Amino acid sequence: MKSRTLSGCVIAFGLSMSSAVFAEVTQWRAADGGNDHYYDIVVTPKQGWYAMRDQAFALGGYLASIRSSNENNWIYSAFNIGGTNAYWNGYYDGPVFGGYKESNAGGWSWVSGEAWGYSNLNWSSNDSACGTQFIAHSSYWDDTPFVSVANNISMVVEWNTNPIPAPAASALLALAGLVSRRRRA
Repeated sequence: MKSRTLSGCVIAFGLSMSSAVFAEVTQWRAADGGNDHYYDIVVTPKQGWYAMRDQAFALGGYLASIRSSNENNWIYSAFNIGGTNAYWNGYYDGPVFGGYKESNAGGWSWVSGEAWGYSNLNWSSNDSACGTQFIAHSSYWDDTPFVSVANNISMVVEWNTNPIPAPAASALLALAGLVSRRRRA
């Protein structure tokens, strides 16, 4: 699996219209026990969980909601998370995803709004407000601070539908942008 950077992942095209084009996404197919959603790992400059959450939304997706051990294992192996050093800032700060808790008193939630029912937290999960990340090059999770520490360099993004337009649609959108540009000239 190739590592992708945020700047290399999204390309705007069209002169009067813009649409995101993604280098590669992987579908967890229902035929393979999945949910038919699409996933990608995006490598970014070092930043915090909130910034990555906002970038995932800007890409038309959200930080992944990992709702079962099957989904956790599929994501971890499909993207070779433990074996791809480009996803890690050191040994402990791995790819972030969409689990979070806003306060000491609150429970865990998913950014997608899906119900929290599965957890793979297996490290020092404290009681402060935080988001989730893979930890220590393993499929286990840890909490990561929302702010003040910007240690993560990758995120797992999920889309409910394919974010990549069909080739014919991409060509039509690009052509529409050129036609629109010519009319104004």
